[in-house]
Amino acid sequence: MSSSSKTLHLPEIAGLAMGAIFVGFFTAVIFYEADVFWPDTGLVFGAALVVCLWGLWRSQVTSLHVIYLHNNAAIGMARLGVIGSVLWCGYVLLFHADPTITGIWTVLYAAMAFAAIKLFGQYAAESFGPRLRVDAYERKNLAAGTWLGAFTFSTGLIFGGAMWGSMEGEALEYGWLFSFLPGYEDGWWITPWFFIMGWLILYLTMRFWFRRERTDFRTRVVRERNLEDARAASYFCIACAITIAYAVQGDYVGFRDSLVGFSVIALPILAHELLRPGSPDAHRRKGEGWIYIVMAIVGIITIPWLGRLVGLTNL
Repeated sequence: MSSSSKTLHLPEIAGLAMGAIFVGFFTAVIFYEADVFWPDTGLVFGAALVVCLWGLWRSQVTSLHVIYLHNNAAIGMARLGVIGSVLWCGYVLLFHADPTITGIWTVLYAAMAFAAIKLFGQYAAESFGPRLRVDAYERKNLAAGTWLGAFTFSTGLIFGGAMWGSMEGEALEYGWLFSFLPGYEDGWWITPWFFIMGWLILYLTMRFWFRRERTDFRTRVVRERNLEDARAASYFCIACAITIAYAVQGDYVGFRDSLVGFSVIALPILAHELLRPGSPDAHRRKGEGWIYIVMAIVGIITIPWLGRLVGLTNL
């Protein structure tokens, strides 16, 4: 299979959407007749399975010549993002998710998690420039693989955070927006809803980050294979994902509490404004990424405390 057939383009997404909808309707009928899921839940289950299989097919390496696999650390970095995401989501699902998630519901959440990791993580990361098949697999571009793995892992962090805690639709201030769903009382929609909100914030924040850079990310990472730039962007992405995962995790208690959690993301952004180099010299970026991580951790520890102190949050 040629490289161009696996790059980011609309026909691929259109075909995926059609397949997901077709299979989704089929599984919706089956599960409803079997009295397992409501139709909307069965639709999501089938669509998630299609995305999972598509994601596995798209990232497979069996069609690659052995020359591309030899000493290719870029593939390892891209896969590490998927593995880390799966482990994190599995941990949350087993130990910190709503206790009602058992049996077939566990399969549903696992499918949604893996579908999100592949579609919103590994695939969406290519919209920033580096491509999985071309740059990481065939050109052995470690900088590209580092970014792809980091964005994928960040997506997994957010989905895992969205699964953390109880899920009661009636507890949400704006839960009435979803009251038309047949399975509204199950609260299953809370996880994908919170994930999408958090992921959009991550995506837009990274767009802002790249616009504020004094160098072109695609040129530096794809063409020049600059590992320091890729690491800086990757650490910043993970730092933002840490704050977003914190904001969407746990039992929902109110809009202001969530807003305080999301506000922590301002700290890594502030750090970038102070640290972004005036020139593309690589040595100026060494250690920059760890500052983003530290700022994120400090933020999720101190901001909620300050919020309680001034009466913005009850947590």
